[in-house]
Amino acid sequence: MGALEELKAENQQLRKLLNQAQRAGRAVPSRPAPADVAQQLELPDVVRYPLAEFAAGRGHRVPLPESVEEIAEVIGRENAVRLVEGTRPRGRRRWRRQLYVPAEMPEGHRIATLIGLEDATKLSFSHANCILELPSCHGLRKAYLADYVMRLQDQGADEAEIAREIGVEKKTVASLVDEGEYWRPRLQAPE
Repeated sequence: MGALEELKAENQQLRKLLNQAQRAGRAVPSRPAPADVAQQLELPDVVRYPLAEFAAGRGHRVPLPESVEEIAEVIGRENAVRLVEGTRPRGRRRWRRQLYVPAEMPEGHRIATLIGLEDATKLSFSHANCILELPSCHGLRKAYLADYVMRLQDQGADEAEIAREIGVEKKTVASLVDEGEYWRPRLQAPE
């Protein structure tokens, strides 16, 4: 089944749930959700989340944006960053990611498969029927990249090899090494 068919099936399932809620006497939204929100249910299939692993491990002292920190209080730091990493940018502001959180989290929902049903349910209790705007966690990404560059440098790689490895110019590697010196004492395993 292709991604479009999965999206259509999930959309039908959400419409059925909405109809059930209407019949149960619950309040119905006064206007339908925008088309962008309906399309957001298609999250990318990411196998590994290095930024989330970094945020929970060595990068536990790196500050997160306020909105991601708020979500992290509910579902944990690693899962909050995993949501950011697993959500595609949409709309005019490509650095922002929008994510609709339904009031009732079905077991097969993409958010549930991304962070687990238990944490997805916690998120739906705290942010039901909300469209979350997830920032790209630029500071965390820079700290992760600086840490990666410092580890390569510690293994004996020179700037040209590092630049080739991560796909940037030498001067970018030099600035990442400078940032790495700032982050080195701050990036340690959690206690």
